[in-house]
Amino acid sequence: MTVQQAGLGASANEDSCALTSPGTAFPSTTRQIFFRFVLGAVRSSDVVTVEWVDPAGTVESAVPYDQLPAMSSLCLLTQLPVGGYAAAGKPGAWTVRVTAGGRVLTSLPFRLEGSAEASGGLAVRRVTPQGNELVIEGQGFNTESIVHVAQYTSATGWTYIASMFPESLEPGRMRARLASLPPAEYVVFVKNGQTLSSPARFEIVTEAGYRLPFPAQEQWVITQPPNGGYSHWGRTQHAYDLAPRQGGCVVAMRGGIAITRDLGYGQTPRLRIFGNYITIQHDDGEYSHYGHLRSRSFKVRDGERVEQGQALALVGNSGYSFGTHLHVQVSRSQAISSPSIPFRFEDLPAAQQTRYRGSVVSANRSNKGDCSRPAAPQLLTSSQRFVTAAATAPAETPGAAAPAPTWVGSVGVAAWWSELTSVAPHARSLEVRLGWDTEERDLDLHLMSPSGRHYGPYGDRTGYDAGNKEEAFVISDPEPGLWRVSVQGMRGDGSAMPFRIHRSVTAPAPKASGWGGARRARR
Repeated sequence: MTVQQAGLGASANEDSCALTSPGTAFPSTTRQIFFRFVLGAVRSSDVVTVEWVDPAGTVESAVPYDQLPAMSSLCLLTQLPVGGYAAAGKPGAWTVRVTAGGRVLTSLPFRLEGSAEASGGLAVRRVTPQGNELVIEGQGFNTESIVHVAQYTSATGWTYIASMFPESLEPGRMRARLASLPPAEYVVFVKNGQTLSSPARFEIVTEAGYRLPFPAQEQWVITQPPNGGYSHWGRTQHAYDLAPRQGGCVVAMRGGIAITRDLGYGQTPRLRIFGNYITIQHDDGEYSHYGHLRSRSFKVRDGERVEQGQALALVGNSGYSFGTHLHVQVSRSQAISSPSIPFRFEDLPAAQQTRYRGSVVSANRSNKGDCSRPAAPQLLTSSQRFVTAAATAPAETPGAAAPAPTWVGSVGVAAWWSELTSVAPHARSLEVRLGWDTEERDLDLHLMSPSGRHYGPYGDRTGYDAGNKEEAFVISDPEPGLWRVSVQGMRGDGSAMPFRIHRSVTAPAPKASGWGGARRARR
């Protein structure tokens, strides 16, 4: 096994496994530092560990990869949280290294610059929300201190949302009052004149009652907590990964309406997706998501109301997954790719609520929490029935009115929309065309074949054609089975962006053979 193309950066594109802001020196306010590397000649028995070593030579964070697939090359992306975390208070020369079997395969040096102590002794150690007040502990506070509350986004960096003078002040401690904040991660900066402290983070956690997503008395393992180094950053920052030590039945963390997406996926190590998943819509507007499920194991139907603790499906290894495990997160939008919000399992002890990795035992009890019953038959949605019928419809008549769109929908910036479509064996070609209304908006079209081949602007561009208000793919001799059609919102004014999709299997086939051949779409 070898390591190639190792690099560091302050931001990255997860879908393409690429650094977008490479560097070797980072301020202590940097939200996270990404390490990207490519493993070559990977065997299924290989185990590698990424270690982040601080200036004192101590391993600040270790990320082991112990269930890798056998591949000729595999690109991996991991992170070190910095701004608001312990690393921000350790300026100086750092090292990130990849080890295997006691050997260092590669290492890169980098620097963290600046510290609270170097800025006149001003430092924030801990922030505790108490109702509409923040209790701020640290040093260097005085009558000129101003409290700033900020939130980080990958698009804008630190965005200040409130500033205030403290309500009370004493050595090493002050209180500040602020308006109610929705569940999310925030940071506090304290400013004395021109001196600004490093950020200290705090979370506002949803108070809805979530329980562990497996049956009572079973023991599973939290393998990646929120802000984990494998993949929990950006939209999945507040997610958990759990692997079974016994059992394997996934149950509902809360009750609500099930939205099922058994897409037929196996493992996709080159594509960062959630595989087969279930979303539950809760009555208070929150959604819980369950990813990497085993195909054809779903126990609930689309649209079915489920109760807390009810069996949903079997844990799997579908999508971007190295070993059998479950990904769970909570959001305020239906799309599984929407930003996660902080939540806690009410059946976890307090000592296991924060950055804990290890064994946990569930208290999520229900008389419906049994996966041994047969899988629920999955019913086609209305759009899936329409597409199935369209696949056998006669060819269009020249001069006839334009056909109605196969799908219409809308999507926000950074959000996703998806549907399934069936392609029969021996189909000559598959054409999918996405259109929207104004050039000020930008949407991307993605297709996923039944075997996991990703066609997209940053995937396989075979048969791809794009204009200012349109994108299309024409795939000749398409692979038979269920294809996934997805739309990603890229640029807009913040409002929902309507779109229309035409899907056809009646286009003439080009002179090509083998799955995946294509011609360029004509306008």
